[in-house]
Amino acid sequence: MHYRRLWLLLGWLYVLLVLYGSLSRVPDIDMPFDNTDKLIHFLMYFILAGWFVQLYSRRSQHIVILGSAILLGIIIEFLQGLTAYRSFDMLDALANSIGALSAFLLAGTSLALLLKRFDNWLYQRRNH
Repeated sequence: MHYRRLWLLLGWLYVLLVLYGSLSRVPDIDMPFDNTDKLIHFLMYFILAGWFVQLYSRRSQHIVILGSAILLGIIIEFLQGLTAYRSFDMLDALANSIGALSAFLLAGTSLALLLKRFDNWLYQRRNH
């Protein structure tokens, strides 16, 4: 990849955003359907693991990314349980894990090439 450092930086900024969003106070919002928050958890960790899976090519690296994303989701849930304004929710940890696992399972498909294709497109556009 031509802009790998940029993609890594954006990935780590996203990790910080997940941490901040998970540990800060959030206002009560009416959700459109029951368990909307589980869908949000799934998507956050799908994006997180999916982003980093695209930056590394070896299966062993993908396994480390999967394990790290799952561990992060579990640790955050425990940290939420220590706050006075958030709570530990095992179903949130499960949704996080399923999101990360889904991204891991898609690592061998053409979806895992989206960032690489965008990187190439951006490079060609800037250099022509």
